[in-house]
Amino acid sequence: MLRYSLLLILLFSTIFQSHAESLKIVCHEFAPFSYEDENHNVTGILVEITRQACKSWEHSCDIELLPNKRAKQVFHSGLAEGHFLGWNAERANSIWFSVPLLETEYGFYTLKHKEVKTINQLAGKNIGVFAPSNTYQSLLDIDKRVQQSGMPAMHIYQFNSANEQPLKMLSIERFDAYFVNRDVGAFYAHQLGLNGLDYLGSEDKIHYFLGFKMRYNNYDIIKSFNHHLDTLLRQGEFDTLYKQWKMQPPSLPQSEYSPLNIPF
Repeated sequence: MLRYSLLLILLFSTIFQSHAESLKIVCHEFAPFSYEDENHNVTGILVEITRQACKSWEHSCDIELLPNKRAKQVFHSGLAEGHFLGWNAERANSIWFSVPLLETEYGFYTLKHKEVKTINQLAGKNIGVFAPSNTYQSLLDIDKRVQQSGMPAMHIYQFNSANEQPLKMLSIERFDAYFVNRDVGAFYAHQLGLNGLDYLGSEDKIHYFLGFKMRYNNYDIIKSFNHHLDTLLRQGEFDTLYKQWKMQPPSLPQSEYSPLNIPF
């Protein structure tokens, strides 16, 4: 009887440990980084990089696409271990981050006939942006710098999603510029067949990561995952994906991992 009880304890312990070491990752529609394609498959460069990494990692991963608010609820309640995120200091207080998965930037999409060549030309103008988000915070910083140079404040209009809707509104001049991730804007402009747009970069280079709530994750497992990701990155295992999606690999040195709360 004692031997049977010990076997049951060992069995349930093994099942629990296996579950704990399998990473459930949630994401929302944020094309071309994560989205559902025309065949109803979850894809996007962040999704594909993570899938490829998990195939050769000692533990497993499961990636699920959810509506934006639902994805955040699942992540913050611990029902999922991971969520694709941009880094900021507030998040780093409660979230461990993966090594960076790619590098991109924010910028302004405008109509070609407006001939916007500098950010100062957007002072006092109506600007659309997805909020709350790191993109929104970056726009606020830009607007602050514009005002400090003696120019009028931008009029910022917030959207609750970064999909095709803001670009549709830009195309009919409901506002003067749309501040968004460069690649997100390019993806939806292509989907909508909008050819009359210009892009003005803000020189705000950013990286995207996987975030893991510290409260619900095991440090050693995240560290193991990060070492695996870092090795694959340095071996060029994702280069085909970067070329396919026309994206840039990350340029963050290992010396910056610790200050960003990246277990390594």
